[in-house]
Amino acid sequence: MFVRGMPDLHWDVRSPPIIGNDGIAFEWTLTGTNTGTWGGVRATGQKIQLKGMSFLRIRNGKIVYQSQVYDSAALNRQLGL
Repeated sequence: MFVRGMPDLHWDVRSPPIIGNDGIAFEWTLTGTNTGTWGGVRATGQKIQLKGMSFLRIRNGKIVYQSQVYDSAALNRQLGL
């Protein structure tokens, strides 16, 4: 959905990841311009800057769980929705 809605999407990791025995957590920032459809909504042409975090659980060298946390209300405000 993010790539389709913002083809110029840029993803930056904001800090070194926190690495544990079976997991990794890190902060990130996404920036881009909404020029494509977003969940069925037409493009708004708005630029966004979204901060969030990702959590990954690793087992036997493979990702077995992944979750992202971000402020969806802030994203909607930036998109003008």
